[in-house]
Amino acid sequence: MKYIFLPLFVFSINATAQELNPFYQSIVEQVKYDSVHQKLQKFQDFGIKTVGSSAHNNAFDWLKSYYIAYGYSNIEQQSVNVFGNVGNNLIITKIGKKYPDKFIIIDGHYDTLNGPGANDNGSGTVTLLEIARLIKDIDTDYSIKFIHFTGEERGLIGSQTYVNQIAVPQNLNIKAVLNIDEVGGVANKVNSTIVCEQDESNPTSNNAASSDLTNQMSNIFPLYTTLKTEISNAYSSDYMPFQAVGYPITGLFEKNETPYTHTAQDIIANLDLNYLTEVAKGALATLLHFSQAQEKLTTTDHTISTLQVYPNPVKRNLHFSQILKQPTISIYNETGIQVYEKKFRTAVSQINLEHLTSGVYFVKINSNQHSFKILKK
Repeated sequence: MKYIFLPLFVFSINATAQELNPFYQSIVEQVKYDSVHQKLQKFQDFGIKTVGSSAHNNAFDWLKSYYIAYGYSNIEQQSVNVFGNVGNNLIITKIGKKYPDKFIIIDGHYDTLNGPGANDNGSGTVTLLEIARLIKDIDTDYSIKFIHFTGEERGLIGSQTYVNQIAVPQNLNIKAVLNIDEVGGVANKVNSTIVCEQDESNPTSNNAASSDLTNQMSNIFPLYTTLKTEISNAYSSDYMPFQAVGYPITGLFEKNETPYTHTAQDIIANLDLNYLTEVAKGALATLLHFSQAQEKLTTTDHTISTLQVYPNPVKRNLHFSQILKQPTISIYNETGIQVYEKKFRTAVSQINLEHLTSGVYFVKINSNQHSFKILKK
Protein backbone atom coordinates (compact mmCIF):
# COMPACT_ATOMS: atom_id res chain seq x y z
CA MET A 1 0.00 0.00 0.00
CA LYS A 2 1.14 3.58 -0.61
CA TYR A 3 1.78 6.24 2.08
CA ILE A 4 3.49 9.83 2.22
CA PHE A 5 6.80 11.05 4.01
CA LEU A 6 14.66 13.65 4.39
CA PRO A 7 21.69 13.96 4.71
CA LEU A 8 22.92 12.23 1.74
CA PHE A 9 24.50 9.26 -0.08
CA VAL A 10 24.87 9.16 -3.83
CA PHE A 11 25.60 5.98 -5.75
CA SER A 12 24.98 5.11 -9.35
CA ILE A 13 24.80 2.06 -11.54
CA ASN A 14 26.72 1.99 -14.78
CA ALA A 15 24.26 2.49 -17.60
CA THR A 16 24.58 0.21 -20.61
CA ALA A 17 22.15 -0.31 -23.43
CA GLN A 18 19.84 -3.17 -22.57
CA GLU A 19 19.69 -6.13 -24.89
CA LEU A 20 18.50 -9.64 -24.26
CA ASN A 21 21.03 -11.73 -22.37
CA PRO A 22 20.53 -15.44 -23.19
CA PHE A 23 21.91 -16.47 -19.81
CA TYR A 24 19.45 -14.22 -17.99
CA GLN A 25 16.69 -15.49 -20.27
CA SER A 26 17.46 -19.09 -19.31
CA ILE A 27 16.96 -18.21 -15.63
CA VAL A 28 13.85 -16.10 -16.21
CA GLU A 29 12.25 -19.02 -18.07
CA GLN A 30 12.30 -20.96 -14.78
CA VAL A 31 9.77 -18.63 -13.13
CA LYS A 32 6.67 -20.81 -12.89
CA TYR A 33 3.00 -19.88 -12.62
CA ASP A 34 2.33 -22.86 -10.32
CA SER A 35 5.20 -21.90 -8.02
CA VAL A 36 3.90 -18.33 -7.72
CA HIS A 37 0.33 -19.54 -7.17
CA GLN A 38 1.28 -22.05 -4.48
CA LYS A 39 3.22 -19.47 -2.49
CA LEU A 40 0.50 -16.85 -2.79
CA GLN A 41 -2.18 -19.32 -1.71
CA LYS A 42 -0.24 -20.08 1.46
CA PHE A 43 0.30 -16.36 2.12
CA GLN A 44 -3.43 -15.77 1.74
CA ASP A 45 -4.29 -18.70 4.00
CA PHE A 46 -2.49 -17.10 6.95
CA GLY A 47 -5.29 -14.49 7.06
CA ILE A 48 -4.97 -10.91 8.28
CA LYS A 49 -1.30 -10.33 9.06
CA THR A 50 -1.37 -7.26 11.30
CA VAL A 51 1.78 -6.68 13.32
CA GLY A 52 1.73 -8.59 16.60
CA SER A 53 -0.87 -11.15 15.48
CA SER A 54 -0.24 -14.88 15.32
CA ALA A 55 -0.96 -14.75 11.58
CA HIS A 56 1.80 -12.17 11.15
CA ASN A 57 4.27 -14.22 13.20
CA ASN A 58 3.37 -17.41 11.36
CA ALA A 59 3.91 -15.67 8.03
CA PHE A 60 7.34 -14.50 9.20
CA ASP A 61 8.34 -18.05 10.17
CA TRP A 62 7.01 -19.33 6.85
CA LEU A 63 9.07 -16.79 4.90
CA LYS A 64 12.19 -17.62 6.85
CA SER A 65 11.68 -21.35 6.23
CA TYR A 66 11.77 -20.78 2.47
CA TYR A 67 15.18 -19.10 2.59
CA ILE A 68 16.53 -21.87 4.80
CA ALA A 69 15.19 -24.46 2.36
CA TYR A 70 16.73 -22.58 -0.57
CA GLY A 71 20.13 -22.82 1.16
CA TYR A 72 20.64 -19.23 2.31
CA SER A 73 22.66 -18.96 5.51
CA ASN A 74 22.99 -15.19 6.07
CA ILE A 75 19.52 -14.67 7.55
CA GLU A 76 18.72 -11.95 10.09
CA GLN A 77 15.65 -10.62 11.79
CA GLN A 78 15.25 -7.07 13.07
CA SER A 79 12.74 -6.29 15.79
CA VAL A 80 10.32 -3.50 14.91
CA ASN A 81 7.99 -1.72 17.33
CA VAL A 82 4.74 -0.77 15.63
CA PHE A 83 2.72 1.30 18.11
CA GLY A 84 3.40 -1.15 20.93
CA ASN A 85 3.14 -4.31 18.87
CA VAL A 86 6.36 -6.09 17.94
CA GLY A 87 7.09 -7.56 14.53
CA ASN A 88 10.23 -8.42 12.59
CA ASN A 89 11.92 -7.43 9.38
CA LEU A 90 13.43 -10.44 7.62
CA ILE A 91 16.82 -9.72 6.00
CA ILE A 92 18.65 -12.20 3.78
CA THR A 93 22.05 -11.37 2.29
CA LYS A 94 23.63 -13.01 -0.74
CA ILE A 95 27.30 -12.00 -0.99
CA GLY A 96 28.62 -10.70 -4.30
CA LYS A 97 31.79 -12.13 -5.82
CA LYS A 98 33.37 -8.87 -6.99
CA TYR A 99 31.87 -6.16 -4.77
CA PRO A 100 30.81 -7.87 -1.52
CA ASP A 101 30.39 -4.52 0.30
CA LYS A 102 28.12 -2.97 -2.32
CA PHE A 103 24.45 -3.89 -2.20
CA ILE A 104 21.34 -4.18 -4.30
CA ILE A 105 18.26 -4.24 -2.06
CA ILE A 106 15.05 -5.84 -3.30
CA ASP A 107 12.19 -5.49 -0.85
CA GLY A 108 8.48 -5.83 -0.20
CA HIS A 109 6.30 -5.71 2.91
CA TYR A 110 4.43 -8.74 4.23
CA ASP A 111 2.12 -7.16 6.84
CA THR A 112 -1.52 -6.67 5.82
CA LEU A 113 -4.48 -4.59 6.99
CA ASN A 114 -8.12 -5.70 7.32
CA GLY A 115 -7.67 -8.63 4.94
CA PRO A 116 -5.36 -11.41 3.78
CA GLY A 117 -3.56 -9.04 1.37
CA ALA A 118 -3.08 -11.35 -1.61
CA ASN A 119 -2.26 -8.34 -3.75
CA ASP A 120 -1.18 -5.88 -1.05
CA ASN A 121 1.39 -7.23 -0.60
CA GLY A 122 1.34 -10.96 -1.08
CA SER A 123 2.14 -10.24 -4.72
CA GLY A 124 5.41 -8.52 -3.83
CA THR A 125 6.21 -11.08 -1.13
CA VAL A 126 5.97 -14.12 -3.39
CA THR A 127 7.85 -12.28 -6.14
CA LEU A 128 10.81 -11.98 -3.78
CA LEU A 129 10.53 -15.66 -2.86
CA GLU A 130 10.44 -16.78 -6.49
CA ILE A 131 13.43 -14.62 -7.36
CA ALA A 132 15.39 -15.84 -4.33
CA ARG A 133 14.71 -19.43 -5.38
CA LEU A 134 16.19 -18.93 -8.82
CA ILE A 135 19.14 -16.65 -8.07
CA LYS A 136 20.51 -18.57 -5.06
CA ASP A 137 23.32 -20.36 -6.95
CA ILE A 138 23.95 -17.65 -9.53
CA ASP A 139 27.17 -15.69 -9.11
CA THR A 140 26.60 -11.93 -8.90
CA ASP A 141 29.22 -9.17 -8.85
CA TYR A 142 27.24 -7.16 -6.28
CA SER A 143 25.75 -8.39 -3.02
CA ILE A 144 21.97 -8.68 -2.79
CA LYS A 145 19.75 -8.12 0.23
CA PHE A 146 16.24 -9.55 0.16
CA ILE A 147 14.22 -7.67 2.77
CA HIS A 148 10.66 -8.46 3.85
CA PHE A 149 9.51 -5.42 5.81
CA THR A 150 6.85 -5.33 8.48
CA GLY A 151 4.89 -2.26 9.58
CA GLU A 152 4.47 -0.77 6.11
CA GLU A 153 0.71 -0.54 6.49
CA ARG A 154 1.10 1.57 9.65
CA GLY A 155 3.37 4.17 8.02
CA LEU A 156 6.53 2.52 6.60
CA ILE A 157 7.72 1.75 10.12
CA GLY A 158 9.71 -1.37 9.28
CA SER A 159 11.69 0.19 6.46
CA GLN A 160 12.22 3.40 8.45
CA THR A 161 13.57 1.32 11.34
CA TYR A 162 15.95 -0.51 9.00
CA VAL A 163 17.27 2.75 7.53
CA ASN A 164 17.63 4.39 10.97
CA GLN A 165 19.20 1.44 12.77
CA ILE A 166 21.17 -0.37 10.05
CA ALA A 167 21.58 1.37 6.70
CA VAL A 168 22.65 4.80 7.98
CA PRO A 169 24.66 3.77 11.09
CA GLN A 170 26.56 1.14 9.07
CA ASN A 171 26.95 3.52 6.13
CA LEU A 172 25.82 0.76 3.79
CA ASN A 173 26.94 1.20 0.20
CA ILE A 174 23.59 0.63 -1.51
CA LYS A 175 23.66 1.10 -5.27
CA ALA A 176 19.93 0.44 -5.80
CA VAL A 177 16.72 -0.19 -3.86
CA LEU A 178 14.05 -2.07 -5.83
CA ASN A 179 10.68 -1.95 -4.04
CA ILE A 180 7.86 -4.29 -5.07
CA ASP A 181 4.42 -3.40 -3.76
CA GLU A 182 1.02 -4.40 -5.15
CA VAL A 183 1.82 -5.99 -8.51
CA GLY A 184 -1.00 -8.53 -8.88
CA GLY A 185 -3.23 -6.66 -11.32
CA VAL A 186 -7.01 -6.88 -11.37
CA ALA A 187 -9.06 -9.93 -12.40
CA ASN A 188 -11.10 -9.61 -15.60
CA LYS A 189 -9.13 -6.60 -16.82
CA VAL A 190 -6.42 -6.40 -19.46
CA ASN A 191 -3.27 -6.25 -17.34
CA SER A 192 -0.59 -5.59 -19.92
CA THR A 193 1.47 -2.76 -18.39
CA ILE A 194 3.69 -2.52 -15.32
CA VAL A 195 4.49 0.87 -13.78
CA CYS A 196 8.19 1.51 -13.15
CA GLU A 197 8.61 4.14 -10.45
CA GLN A 198 11.36 6.74 -10.20
CA ASP A 199 12.34 9.29 -7.58
CA GLU A 200 10.94 12.75 -8.33
CA SER A 201 11.04 14.07 -4.74
CA ASN A 202 13.42 16.06 -2.54
CA PRO A 203 16.29 15.65 -2.00
CA THR A 204 16.95 15.91 -5.72
CA SER A 205 20.58 14.73 -5.56
CA ASN A 206 19.53 11.09 -6.02
CA ASN A 207 16.90 11.71 -8.70
CA ALA A 208 19.22 11.26 -11.68
CA ALA A 209 20.49 7.90 -10.41
CA SER A 210 16.92 6.79 -9.77
CA SER A 211 15.88 7.83 -13.26
CA ASP A 212 18.76 5.83 -14.71
CA LEU A 213 17.80 2.70 -12.76
CA THR A 214 14.15 3.05 -13.66
CA ASN A 215 14.81 3.54 -17.34
CA GLN A 216 17.01 0.47 -17.37
CA MET A 217 14.26 -1.57 -15.72
CA SER A 218 11.68 -0.16 -18.11
CA ASN A 219 13.79 -1.36 -21.04
CA ILE A 220 14.42 -4.77 -19.48
CA PHE A 221 10.78 -5.79 -18.98
CA PRO A 222 9.80 -5.99 -22.67
CA LEU A 223 12.89 -8.12 -23.37
CA TYR A 224 11.96 -10.85 -20.92
CA THR A 225 8.19 -10.56 -20.45
CA THR A 226 4.99 -9.88 -22.35
CA LEU A 227 4.47 -6.63 -20.45
CA LYS A 228 4.74 -3.03 -21.59
CA THR A 229 6.14 -0.44 -19.21
CA GLU A 230 5.17 3.03 -18.06
CA ILE A 231 7.32 5.33 -15.92
CA SER A 232 5.77 7.25 -13.04
CA ASN A 233 6.83 8.80 -9.74
CA ALA A 234 7.77 6.86 -6.64
CA TYR A 235 5.75 7.58 -3.50
CA SER A 236 4.36 6.18 -0.27
CA SER A 237 6.01 2.78 0.00
CA ASP A 238 9.06 1.19 1.62
CA TYR A 239 11.62 2.76 -0.70
CA MET A 240 10.84 6.25 0.65
CA PRO A 241 12.92 6.07 3.89
CA PHE A 242 15.89 5.10 1.68
CA GLN A 243 15.09 7.93 -0.72
CA ALA A 244 14.95 10.43 2.12
CA VAL A 245 18.61 9.86 3.05
CA GLY A 246 19.90 9.90 -0.51
CA TYR A 247 19.89 6.31 -1.72
CA PRO A 248 18.84 5.68 -5.36
CA ILE A 249 15.48 3.92 -5.57
CA THR A 250 13.15 2.40 -8.10
CA GLY A 251 9.97 0.37 -7.80
CA LEU A 252 7.20 -1.65 -9.40
CA PHE A 253 3.46 -1.06 -9.07
CA GLU A 254 0.47 -2.38 -11.00
CA LYS A 255 -1.07 -0.24 -13.76
CA ASN A 256 -4.65 -1.35 -13.01
CA GLU A 257 -4.87 -0.59 -9.30
CA THR A 258 -6.89 -3.04 -7.23
CA PRO A 259 -10.06 -1.67 -5.59
CA TYR A 260 -9.77 -4.32 -2.86
CA THR A 261 -6.82 -2.96 -0.87
CA HIS A 262 -7.28 -3.31 2.91
CA THR A 263 -10.46 -5.38 2.56
CA ALA A 264 -11.44 -9.00 2.99
CA GLN A 265 -11.73 -9.17 -0.81
CA ASP A 266 -8.00 -8.76 -1.40
CA ILE A 267 -7.79 -12.41 -2.45
CA ILE A 268 -6.28 -14.39 -5.30
CA ALA A 269 -9.58 -14.58 -7.18
CA ASN A 270 -9.52 -10.80 -7.57
CA LEU A 271 -6.06 -10.50 -9.11
CA ASP A 272 -4.34 -11.80 -12.25
CA LEU A 273 -1.84 -14.60 -11.63
CA ASN A 274 -0.57 -14.57 -15.21
CA TYR A 275 0.26 -10.89 -14.84
CA LEU A 276 1.96 -11.49 -11.50
CA THR A 277 4.06 -14.26 -13.04
CA GLU A 278 5.21 -11.90 -15.79
CA VAL A 279 6.06 -9.25 -13.19
CA ALA A 280 8.17 -11.82 -11.31
CA LYS A 281 10.03 -12.59 -14.54
CA GLY A 282 10.77 -8.94 -15.21
CA ALA A 283 11.82 -8.25 -11.63
CA LEU A 284 14.17 -11.24 -11.75
CA ALA A 285 15.72 -10.06 -15.04
CA THR A 286 16.14 -6.59 -13.51
CA LEU A 287 17.87 -7.96 -10.42
CA LEU A 288 20.17 -10.11 -12.57
CA HIS A 289 21.10 -6.97 -14.48
CA PHE A 290 21.49 -4.67 -11.47
CA SER A 291 23.61 -7.22 -9.57
CA GLN A 292 25.58 -8.10 -12.73
CA ALA A 293 24.99 -11.82 -12.60
CA GLN A 294 27.60 -13.94 -14.34
CA GLU A 295 27.36 -17.32 -15.99
CA LYS A 296 29.71 -19.84 -14.43
CA LEU A 297 32.29 -21.10 -16.88
CA THR A 298 32.36 -24.84 -17.40
CA THR A 299 35.56 -26.80 -17.94
CA THR A 300 33.95 -30.23 -18.25
CA ASP A 301 33.60 -30.05 -22.02
CA HIS A 302 36.54 -28.40 -23.72
CA THR A 303 34.87 -28.67 -27.12
CA ILE A 304 32.30 -26.18 -25.81
CA SER A 305 34.62 -23.86 -23.88
CA THR A 306 36.74 -23.17 -27.00
CA LEU A 307 33.90 -23.23 -29.49
CA GLN A 308 33.47 -20.55 -32.15
CA VAL A 309 30.80 -20.03 -34.80
CA TYR A 310 31.22 -18.71 -38.33
CA PRO A 311 30.42 -16.98 -40.59
CA ASN A 312 28.89 -14.12 -38.66
CA PRO A 313 26.88 -12.49 -40.23
CA VAL A 314 25.45 -15.73 -41.58
CA LYS A 315 23.23 -16.19 -44.63
CA ARG A 316 22.61 -19.94 -44.77
CA ASN A 317 24.74 -22.41 -42.78
CA LEU A 318 26.20 -21.60 -39.36
CA HIS A 319 29.37 -23.64 -38.77
CA PHE A 320 30.95 -24.71 -35.50
CA SER A 321 34.70 -24.72 -35.06
CA GLN A 322 34.50 -28.15 -33.42
CA ILE A 323 32.15 -31.07 -33.83
CA LEU A 324 29.39 -31.14 -31.20
CA LYS A 325 28.29 -34.47 -29.79
CA GLN A 326 24.47 -34.73 -29.75
CA PRO A 327 23.90 -31.09 -28.72
CA THR A 328 20.66 -29.31 -27.97
CA ILE A 329 20.67 -26.04 -29.89
CA SER A 330 18.18 -23.23 -29.15
CA ILE A 331 17.82 -19.90 -30.94
CA TYR A 332 15.99 -16.79 -29.70
CA ASN A 333 15.10 -13.59 -31.48
CA GLU A 334 15.76 -10.11 -30.05
CA THR A 335 12.51 -10.12 -28.06
CA GLY A 336 13.43 -13.39 -26.33
CA ILE A 337 11.02 -15.60 -28.29
CA GLN A 338 12.39 -19.03 -29.09
CA VAL A 339 12.39 -19.53 -32.87
CA TYR A 340 14.37 -22.77 -33.08
CA GLU A 341 15.21 -25.72 -30.85
CA LYS A 342 16.51 -29.15 -31.75
CA LYS A 343 18.12 -31.99 -29.82
CA PHE A 344 20.45 -33.74 -32.22
CA ARG A 345 20.97 -37.50 -32.02
CA THR A 346 24.19 -37.37 -34.02
CA ALA A 347 27.35 -35.28 -34.06
CA VAL A 348 26.88 -31.81 -35.58
CA SER A 349 29.30 -29.42 -37.26
CA GLN A 350 26.78 -26.95 -38.76
CA ILE A 351 23.09 -25.98 -38.82
CA ASN A 352 21.02 -24.45 -41.56
CA LEU A 353 19.46 -21.07 -40.75
CA GLU A 354 18.11 -20.01 -44.13
CA HIS A 355 14.55 -20.24 -42.78
CA LEU A 356 15.19 -17.36 -40.36
CA THR A 357 14.38 -13.81 -41.36
CA SER A 358 17.10 -11.15 -41.27
CA GLY A 359 17.93 -9.84 -37.82
CA VAL A 360 19.83 -10.40 -34.57
CA TYR A 361 19.55 -13.79 -32.84
CA PHE A 362 20.97 -15.53 -29.79
CA VAL A 363 22.20 -19.10 -30.10
CA LYS A 364 22.39 -21.28 -26.99
CA ILE A 365 24.09 -24.69 -26.97
CA ASN A 366 23.20 -27.23 -24.29
CA SER A 367 21.21 -24.69 -22.28
CA ASN A 368 23.85 -22.56 -20.55
CA GLN A 369 27.14 -24.09 -21.73
CA HIS A 370 27.72 -21.52 -24.42
CA SER A 371 25.89 -18.74 -26.20
CA PHE A 372 26.49 -16.54 -29.22
CA LYS A 373 24.98 -13.42 -30.69
CA ILE A 374 24.67 -13.69 -34.47
CA LEU A 375 23.43 -11.54 -37.31
CA LYS A 376 21.30 -13.28 -39.93
CA LYS A 377 21.51 -11.64 -43.37
